[in-house]
Amino acid sequence: MIDPLNPPESVRGMTILDKEKFTKNITLPTIEIPSKIVYRIIGSPIIRDYSIPTMNKIKGIMNNNGDEKLKLLVLNSENLNENKVKEAIKNLVDIDTTISMKSFTLKYEDYDIKRLIKSVLPESLEFSGYSQIGHIAHFNLREELLPYKYIIAQMVLDKIGWCKTVVNKLDTITTEFRFFKMELLAGEENYITVVVEDKLKYKMDFSKVFWNSRLSNEHKRIVNKLDKNSVVYDGFAGVGPFVLPAIKKGVKKVFGNDLNPESVKWMKENVEINKLANKNIQIFNMDAKDFFKTIVKNDLLSYKNSIDKPSNCHIIMNLPAIAVTFLPHLKGLLKAEKEEDYNFDIIVHVHLFVKSTVDVPFKWFSEEASRIVRSNIDIPDLEFLELYNVRNVAARKEMFCASFKLPSIFLFSSLELGTTDKKREDIFTDEISSKKIKLH
Repeated sequence: MIDPLNPPESVRGMTILDKEKFTKNITLPTIEIPSKIVYRIIGSPIIRDYSIPTMNKIKGIMNNNGDEKLKLLVLNSENLNENKVKEAIKNLVDIDTTISMKSFTLKYEDYDIKRLIKSVLPESLEFSGYSQIGHIAHFNLREELLPYKYIIAQMVLDKIGWCKTVVNKLDTITTEFRFFKMELLAGEENYITVVVEDKLKYKMDFSKVFWNSRLSNEHKRIVNKLDKNSVVYDGFAGVGPFVLPAIKKGVKKVFGNDLNPESVKWMKENVEINKLANKNIQIFNMDAKDFFKTIVKNDLLSYKNSIDKPSNCHIIMNLPAIAVTFLPHLKGLLKAEKEEDYNFDIIVHVHLFVKSTVDVPFKWFSEEASRIVRSNIDIPDLEFLELYNVRNVAARKEMFCASFKLPSIFLFSSLELGTTDKKREDIFTDEISSKKIKLH
Protein backbone atom coordinates (compact mmCIF):
# COMPACT_ATOMS: atom_id res chain seq x y z
CA MET A 1 0.00 0.00 0.00
CA ILE A 2 1.27 3.47 -0.90
CA ASP A 3 2.04 5.60 2.15
CA PRO A 4 -0.34 8.60 1.98
CA LEU A 5 2.23 10.75 3.76
CA ASN A 6 4.76 10.49 0.95
CA PRO A 7 5.04 13.27 -1.64
CA PRO A 8 3.24 12.80 -4.98
CA GLU A 9 4.74 10.12 -7.22
CA SER A 10 4.95 12.75 -9.97
CA VAL A 11 8.03 14.36 -8.34
CA ARG A 12 10.17 11.25 -8.87
CA GLY A 13 13.11 12.10 -11.11
CA MET A 14 12.96 15.84 -10.35
CA THR A 15 16.43 17.43 -10.43
CA ILE A 16 15.49 21.12 -10.11
CA LEU A 17 13.41 21.86 -7.04
CA ASP A 18 9.82 22.96 -7.69
CA LYS A 19 8.14 23.18 -4.30
CA GLU A 20 4.63 23.62 -5.69
CA LYS A 21 4.68 20.13 -7.18
CA PHE A 22 4.90 18.61 -3.71
CA THR A 23 1.39 19.82 -2.79
CA LYS A 24 -0.95 16.91 -2.15
CA ASN A 25 -4.49 16.49 -0.80
CA ILE A 26 -5.09 13.46 1.41
CA THR A 27 -7.79 12.07 3.67
CA LEU A 28 -6.94 10.38 6.93
CA PRO A 29 -8.99 8.44 9.46
CA THR A 30 -9.62 10.33 12.72
CA ILE A 31 -11.31 9.69 16.06
CA GLU A 32 -12.72 12.34 18.41
CA ILE A 33 -11.55 11.88 22.00
CA PRO A 34 -12.64 14.01 25.01
CA SER A 35 -9.78 16.36 25.88
CA LYS A 36 -9.86 15.51 29.59
CA ILE A 37 -9.05 11.82 29.00
CA VAL A 38 -6.86 11.97 25.89
CA TYR A 39 -3.70 11.70 27.99
CA ARG A 40 -4.80 8.22 29.08
CA ILE A 41 -4.55 6.81 25.56
CA ILE A 42 -1.44 8.58 24.28
CA GLY A 43 0.99 6.10 25.82
CA SER A 44 -0.78 3.00 24.53
CA PRO A 45 1.49 0.94 22.22
CA ILE A 46 -1.47 0.08 19.96
CA ILE A 47 -2.53 3.72 19.61
CA ARG A 48 1.06 4.77 19.07
CA ASP A 49 1.57 2.16 16.35
CA TYR A 50 -1.47 3.29 14.36
CA SER A 51 -1.19 7.05 14.92
CA ILE A 52 0.17 9.33 12.25
CA PRO A 53 3.88 10.24 12.64
CA THR A 54 4.35 13.87 13.58
CA MET A 55 4.69 16.16 10.59
CA ASN A 56 4.71 19.93 10.23
CA LYS A 57 0.92 20.40 10.20
CA ILE A 58 -0.35 16.94 11.06
CA LYS A 59 0.24 15.32 14.43
CA GLY A 60 -1.06 12.22 16.17
CA ILE A 61 -3.16 14.35 18.53
CA MET A 62 -4.59 17.61 17.15
CA ASN A 63 -7.07 20.29 18.15
CA ASN A 64 -10.55 19.67 16.81
CA ASN A 65 -11.56 22.78 14.85
CA GLY A 66 -11.51 25.00 17.91
CA ASP A 67 -13.60 22.68 20.06
CA GLU A 68 -11.64 22.68 23.33
CA LYS A 69 -13.65 19.77 24.73
CA LEU A 70 -12.48 17.37 22.03
CA LYS A 71 -9.13 16.33 20.61
CA LEU A 72 -8.61 14.60 17.29
CA LEU A 73 -6.69 11.34 17.17
CA VAL A 74 -5.23 11.16 13.63
CA LEU A 75 -4.50 7.66 12.35
CA ASN A 76 -2.29 6.40 9.58
CA SER A 77 -4.44 4.70 6.95
CA GLU A 78 -1.52 2.51 5.90
CA ASN A 79 -2.17 -0.97 7.36
CA LEU A 80 -4.78 0.42 9.79
CA ASN A 81 -6.79 -2.08 11.84
CA GLU A 82 -9.88 -0.04 12.81
CA ASN A 83 -11.39 -2.63 15.14
CA LYS A 84 -8.13 -3.04 17.04
CA VAL A 85 -7.85 0.72 17.59
CA LYS A 86 -11.46 1.12 18.76
CA GLU A 87 -11.13 -1.88 21.06
CA ALA A 88 -7.95 -0.44 22.58
CA ILE A 89 -9.66 2.90 23.27
CA LYS A 90 -12.65 1.09 24.82
CA ASN A 91 -10.34 -0.83 27.13
CA LEU A 92 -8.36 2.27 28.08
CA VAL A 93 -11.07 4.88 28.70
CA ASP A 94 -14.35 2.92 28.36
CA ILE A 95 -15.88 4.95 25.54
CA ASP A 96 -17.28 3.89 22.18
CA THR A 97 -15.75 5.66 19.20
CA THR A 98 -16.34 6.04 15.49
CA ILE A 99 -13.82 6.67 12.77
CA SER A 100 -14.38 9.52 10.32
CA MET A 101 -12.30 10.76 7.43
CA LYS A 102 -10.76 14.24 7.44
CA SER A 103 -9.09 16.09 4.56
CA PHE A 104 -5.58 17.53 4.85
CA THR A 105 -3.34 19.40 2.42
CA LEU A 106 0.35 18.56 2.50
CA LYS A 107 2.92 20.98 1.09
CA TYR A 108 6.70 20.91 0.64
CA GLU A 109 7.12 22.42 4.09
CA ASP A 110 5.26 19.52 5.71
CA TYR A 111 7.48 16.64 4.59
CA ASP A 112 10.55 15.50 6.49
CA ILE A 113 13.94 15.38 4.78
CA LYS A 114 13.97 11.61 4.43
CA ARG A 115 10.62 11.51 2.60
CA LEU A 116 11.59 14.41 0.36
CA ILE A 117 14.88 12.97 -0.83
CA LYS A 118 13.47 9.48 -1.28
CA SER A 119 10.56 10.84 -3.32
CA VAL A 120 12.71 12.40 -6.04
CA LEU A 121 15.29 9.63 -6.40
CA PRO A 122 14.71 6.59 -8.62
CA GLU A 123 13.61 3.66 -6.45
CA SER A 124 16.91 1.91 -7.20
CA LEU A 125 18.98 4.73 -5.65
CA GLU A 126 19.50 5.68 -2.03
CA PHE A 127 21.09 8.75 -0.46
CA SER A 128 23.56 7.57 2.16
CA GLY A 129 23.68 10.76 4.20
CA TYR A 130 26.13 13.53 5.06
CA SER A 131 28.61 14.63 7.68
CA GLN A 132 28.05 17.68 9.85
CA ILE A 133 31.02 20.01 10.23
CA GLY A 134 29.65 22.96 12.17
CA HIS A 135 27.16 24.71 9.87
CA ILE A 136 28.36 22.70 6.85
CA ALA A 137 26.65 19.58 5.50
CA HIS A 138 29.31 17.56 3.72
CA PHE A 139 28.24 15.12 0.99
CA ASN A 140 30.27 12.38 -0.62
CA LEU A 141 27.93 11.48 -3.47
CA ARG A 142 28.27 8.39 -5.58
CA GLU A 143 28.39 8.99 -9.31
CA GLU A 144 24.82 7.82 -9.91
CA LEU A 145 23.51 10.47 -7.47
CA LEU A 146 25.31 13.40 -9.08
CA PRO A 147 22.34 14.40 -11.32
CA TYR A 148 20.36 14.96 -8.10
CA LYS A 149 23.06 16.78 -6.13
CA TYR A 150 21.52 20.26 -6.30
CA ILE A 151 17.99 19.24 -5.36
CA ILE A 152 19.20 17.08 -2.47
CA ALA A 153 21.43 19.92 -1.26
CA GLN A 154 18.57 22.43 -1.37
CA MET A 155 16.32 20.05 0.56
CA VAL A 156 18.97 19.60 3.26
CA LEU A 157 19.45 23.36 3.43
CA ASP A 158 15.69 23.89 3.77
CA LYS A 159 15.06 21.17 6.33
CA ILE A 160 18.13 20.98 8.58
CA GLY A 161 18.07 23.85 11.03
CA TRP A 162 21.81 24.15 11.66
CA CYS A 163 22.76 23.87 7.98
CA LYS A 164 23.86 27.03 6.16
CA THR A 165 26.25 25.51 3.61
CA VAL A 166 26.11 22.28 1.60
CA VAL A 167 29.20 20.95 -0.18
CA ASN A 168 30.12 17.80 -2.08
CA LYS A 169 33.53 16.19 -1.90
CA LEU A 170 35.24 15.97 -5.29
CA ASP A 171 37.29 12.91 -6.17
CA THR A 172 40.53 14.85 -6.09
CA ILE A 173 42.95 15.59 -3.29
CA THR A 174 45.71 18.13 -2.90
CA THR A 175 49.01 16.29 -3.16
CA GLU A 176 50.87 18.20 -0.48
CA PHE A 177 48.39 18.84 2.31
CA ARG A 178 45.91 15.95 1.98
CA PHE A 179 42.58 17.76 2.04
CA PHE A 180 39.82 17.22 -0.46
CA LYS A 181 38.54 19.79 -2.88
CA MET A 182 34.82 20.41 -2.74
CA GLU A 183 32.04 22.11 -4.65
CA LEU A 184 29.37 24.37 -3.20
CA LEU A 185 25.91 22.92 -3.84
CA ALA A 186 23.68 25.22 -1.79
CA GLY A 187 23.80 28.00 0.77
CA GLU A 188 26.56 30.37 1.81
CA GLU A 189 30.10 30.11 0.50
CA ASN A 190 31.42 30.20 4.04
CA TYR A 191 33.79 27.42 5.03
CA ILE A 192 35.07 28.83 8.31
CA THR A 193 33.20 26.83 10.89
CA VAL A 194 33.36 25.52 14.44
CA VAL A 195 32.98 21.89 15.45
CA VAL A 196 32.42 20.82 19.05
CA GLU A 197 33.86 17.42 19.96
CA ASP A 198 33.96 16.15 23.52
CA LYS A 199 33.35 19.68 24.89
CA LEU A 200 36.26 21.15 22.90
CA LYS A 201 35.82 23.68 20.10
CA TYR A 202 37.66 23.28 16.81
CA LYS A 203 37.61 26.27 14.50
CA MET A 204 38.80 25.73 10.94
CA ASP A 205 38.49 26.62 7.28
CA PHE A 206 37.00 23.35 6.10
CA SER A 207 38.03 24.07 2.51
CA LYS A 208 41.72 24.09 3.49
CA VAL A 209 42.12 21.46 6.22
CA PHE A 210 41.09 17.88 6.93
CA TRP A 211 38.37 16.99 9.41
CA ASN A 212 36.38 13.78 9.77
CA SER A 213 33.64 13.72 12.39
CA ARG A 214 33.52 9.94 12.17
CA LEU A 215 36.86 9.77 13.98
CA SER A 216 35.59 11.30 17.23
CA ASN A 217 35.57 7.93 19.00
CA GLU A 218 39.09 7.22 17.77
CA HIS A 219 40.32 10.53 19.16
CA LYS A 220 38.80 9.59 22.52
CA ARG A 221 40.16 6.04 22.41
CA ILE A 222 43.77 7.13 21.93
CA VAL A 223 43.60 9.92 24.52
CA ASN A 224 42.20 7.45 27.06
CA LYS A 225 45.54 5.60 26.84
CA LEU A 226 47.42 8.64 28.18
CA ASP A 227 48.19 9.42 31.80
CA LYS A 228 49.27 12.58 33.60
CA ASN A 229 52.95 11.78 33.02
CA SER A 230 52.67 10.92 29.31
CA VAL A 231 54.42 12.82 26.54
CA VAL A 232 52.57 13.06 23.21
CA TYR A 233 54.13 13.56 19.78
CA ASP A 234 51.49 13.99 17.03
CA GLY A 235 53.18 14.01 13.64
CA PHE A 236 50.03 14.68 11.59
CA ALA A 237 48.07 16.77 14.06
CA GLY A 238 45.68 18.63 11.75
CA VAL A 239 43.66 21.21 13.68
CA GLY A 240 44.31 19.35 16.94
CA PRO A 241 41.77 16.53 17.59
CA PHE A 242 44.38 14.50 19.51
CA VAL A 243 46.46 17.44 20.75
CA LEU A 244 43.70 19.44 22.44
CA PRO A 245 42.13 16.62 24.49
CA ALA A 246 45.61 15.49 25.51
CA ILE A 247 46.40 18.97 26.85
CA LYS A 248 43.00 19.13 28.54
CA LYS A 249 43.70 15.78 30.21
CA GLY A 250 46.81 17.32 31.74
CA VAL A 251 49.56 15.18 30.25
CA LYS A 252 53.21 16.05 30.85
CA LYS A 253 53.91 17.52 27.38
CA VAL A 254 52.30 17.71 23.94
CA PHE A 255 54.06 18.30 20.63
CA GLY A 256 51.72 18.90 17.68
CA ASN A 257 52.97 19.02 14.10
CA ASP A 258 51.43 19.33 10.65
CA LEU A 259 52.82 20.05 7.20
CA ASN A 260 49.79 22.18 6.26
CA PRO A 261 50.28 25.77 7.48
CA GLU A 262 46.49 26.24 7.56
CA SER A 263 46.14 23.32 9.95
CA VAL A 264 48.89 24.74 12.16
CA LYS A 265 47.23 28.16 12.14
CA TRP A 266 43.91 26.74 13.33
CA MET A 267 45.55 24.35 15.79
CA LYS A 268 47.21 27.32 17.49
CA GLU A 269 43.94 29.26 17.50
CA ASN A 270 42.06 26.28 18.92
CA VAL A 271 44.53 26.04 21.78
CA GLU A 272 43.71 29.67 22.58
CA ILE A 273 39.94 29.32 22.06
CA ASN A 274 39.82 26.45 24.54
CA LYS A 275 42.08 28.28 27.02
CA LEU A 276 44.68 25.51 26.89
CA ALA A 277 47.76 27.61 26.17
CA ASN A 278 50.61 26.71 28.51
CA LYS A 279 54.28 25.77 28.47
CA ASN A 280 53.42 22.10 27.98
CA ILE A 281 52.25 22.50 24.36
CA GLN A 282 54.49 23.18 21.37
CA ILE A 283 53.26 23.37 17.77
CA PHE A 284 55.33 22.92 14.61
CA ASN A 285 54.88 23.27 10.85
CA MET A 286 57.24 20.62 9.44
CA ASP A 287 57.41 17.52 7.33
CA ALA A 288 56.71 14.65 9.71
CA LYS A 289 60.02 12.93 8.96
CA ASP A 290 61.89 16.06 10.08
CA PHE A 291 59.61 16.40 13.11
CA PHE A 292 60.49 12.86 14.19
CA LYS A 293 64.22 13.23 13.52
CA THR A 294 64.63 16.58 15.26
CA ILE A 295 61.85 17.63 17.64
CA VAL A 296 60.94 14.16 18.87
CA LYS A 297 64.54 13.00 18.99
CA ASN A 298 65.75 16.05 20.92
CA ASP A 299 62.93 15.83 23.43
CA LEU A 300 63.66 12.14 24.05
CA LEU A 301 67.35 12.93 24.53
CA SER A 302 66.45 15.58 27.11
CA TYR A 303 65.31 12.85 29.50
CA LYS A 304 68.71 11.11 29.55
CA ASN A 305 69.91 12.64 32.78
CA SER A 306 66.55 13.90 34.00
CA ILE A 307 65.02 12.83 37.30
CA ASP A 308 61.63 13.84 35.89
CA LYS A 309 61.24 11.23 33.18
CA PRO A 310 57.85 10.55 31.55
CA SER A 311 55.93 7.38 32.35
CA ASN A 312 55.58 6.79 28.61
CA CYS A 313 55.78 8.57 25.27
CA HIS A 314 53.14 8.23 22.56
CA ILE A 315 53.85 8.88 18.88
CA ILE A 316 50.57 9.40 17.02
CA MET A 317 50.61 8.93 13.24
CA ASN A 318 47.07 9.52 11.99
CA LEU A 319 47.48 9.90 8.23
CA PRO A 320 46.16 6.50 7.19
CA ALA A 321 46.93 6.82 3.49
CA ILE A 322 50.71 7.08 4.00
CA ALA A 323 51.58 7.14 7.73
CA VAL A 324 53.18 3.67 7.69
CA THR A 325 55.80 4.92 5.24
CA PHE A 326 57.09 7.26 7.95
CA LEU A 327 57.82 4.43 10.39
CA PRO A 328 61.43 3.96 9.17
CA HIS A 329 62.15 7.55 10.23
CA LEU A 330 61.81 6.45 13.85
CA LYS A 331 64.74 4.07 13.52
CA GLY A 332 67.85 5.04 15.43
CA LEU A 333 66.27 8.03 17.18
CA LEU A 334 68.37 7.14 20.23
CA LYS A 335 71.36 5.64 18.46
CA ALA A 336 74.58 5.59 20.49
CA GLU A 337 72.53 6.05 23.67
CA LYS A 338 72.32 3.59 26.54
CA GLU A 339 69.01 1.81 26.90
CA GLU A 340 69.12 1.99 30.70
CA ASP A 341 69.02 5.80 30.52
CA TYR A 342 65.54 5.65 28.96
CA ASN A 343 63.46 3.45 31.23
CA PHE A 344 60.10 4.37 29.75
CA ASP A 345 58.10 2.96 26.84
CA ILE A 346 57.80 4.74 23.51
CA ILE A 347 54.48 3.67 22.02
CA VAL A 348 53.46 4.22 18.41
CA HIS A 349 49.87 4.52 17.23
CA VAL A 350 49.91 4.37 13.43
CA HIS A 351 46.74 4.49 11.34
CA LEU A 352 46.43 2.81 7.98
CA PHE A 353 43.97 1.79 5.30
CA VAL A 354 43.70 -1.84 4.22
CA LYS A 355 42.09 -2.54 0.84
CA SER A 356 41.14 -5.66 -1.05
CA THR A 357 40.28 -6.02 -4.73
CA VAL A 358 37.97 -8.97 -4.03
CA ASP A 359 35.57 -10.02 -1.28
CA VAL A 360 37.52 -11.51 1.62
CA PRO A 361 36.77 -12.50 5.25
CA PHE A 362 37.33 -9.74 7.81
CA LYS A 363 40.24 -11.73 9.26
CA TRP A 364 42.15 -11.03 6.04
CA PHE A 365 42.06 -7.26 6.68
CA SER A 366 43.49 -7.68 10.16
CA GLU A 367 46.26 -9.96 8.92
CA GLU A 368 47.03 -7.60 6.05
CA ALA A 369 47.22 -4.64 8.45
CA SER A 370 49.81 -6.55 10.49
CA ARG A 371 51.78 -7.40 7.38
CA ILE A 372 51.78 -3.80 6.11
CA VAL A 373 53.05 -2.36 9.40
CA ARG A 374 55.73 -5.03 9.88
CA SER A 375 56.87 -4.63 6.29
CA ASN A 376 57.21 -0.85 6.52
CA ILE A 377 59.04 -0.89 9.84
CA ASP A 378 61.06 -3.91 8.66
CA ILE A 379 60.50 -5.96 11.82
CA PRO A 380 58.89 -9.27 10.75
CA ASP A 381 58.08 -10.36 14.31
CA LEU A 382 56.88 -6.98 15.62
CA GLU A 383 54.47 -7.51 18.51
CA PHE A 384 51.37 -5.33 18.73
CA LEU A 385 49.84 -3.99 21.90
CA GLU A 386 46.65 -3.64 19.90
CA LEU A 387 45.50 -3.88 16.30
CA TYR A 388 42.26 -1.94 16.34
CA ASN A 389 39.67 -1.76 13.58
CA VAL A 390 38.75 1.94 13.56
CA ARG A 391 35.98 1.80 10.96
CA ASN A 392 34.77 0.44 7.68
CA VAL A 393 35.64 3.07 5.07
CA ALA A 394 34.05 1.57 1.98
CA ALA A 395 33.40 -1.77 0.37
CA ARG A 396 36.58 -3.87 0.75
CA LYS A 397 38.34 -1.07 2.64
CA GLU A 398 39.00 -0.85 6.39
CA MET A 399 40.84 1.60 8.61
CA PHE A 400 43.07 0.21 11.38
CA CYS A 401 45.25 1.60 14.14
CA ALA A 402 48.30 -0.47 15.07
CA SER A 403 49.71 0.26 18.53
CA PHE A 404 53.10 -1.11 19.58
CA LYS A 405 56.17 -0.34 21.68
CA LEU A 406 59.19 0.69 19.66
CA PRO A 407 61.62 -2.24 20.10
CA SER A 408 64.97 -1.35 21.64
CA ILE A 409 66.83 -2.93 18.73
CA PHE A 410 65.04 -0.46 16.45
CA LEU A 411 65.13 2.61 18.66
CA PHE A 412 68.80 2.33 19.64
CA SER A 413 69.99 1.08 16.26
CA SER A 414 73.18 2.63 14.95
CA LEU A 415 71.59 2.71 11.49
CA GLU A 416 69.12 5.40 10.55
CA LEU A 417 66.78 4.20 7.87
CA GLY A 418 64.24 6.41 6.13
CA THR A 419 61.78 5.61 3.39
CA THR A 420 62.23 7.47 0.16
CA ASP A 421 59.91 10.24 -0.95
CA LYS A 422 59.36 8.16 -4.11
CA LYS A 423 57.91 5.31 -2.05
CA ARG A 424 55.52 7.65 -0.28
CA GLU A 425 54.46 9.17 -3.60
CA ASP A 426 53.72 5.71 -5.02
CA ILE A 427 51.45 4.86 -2.09
CA PHE A 428 49.84 8.30 -2.23
CA THR A 429 49.07 7.92 -5.94
CA ASP A 430 47.50 4.53 -5.28
CA GLU A 431 45.29 6.10 -2.63
CA ILE A 432 44.05 8.79 -5.02
CA SER A 433 43.02 6.18 -7.56
CA SER A 434 41.12 4.10 -5.01
CA LYS A 435 37.36 4.15 -4.58
CA LYS A 436 35.86 7.21 -2.88
CA ILE A 437 35.15 6.94 0.82
CA LYS A 438 31.52 6.13 1.57
CA LEU A 439 29.50 8.21 4.03
CA HIS A 440 27.67 6.31 6.73
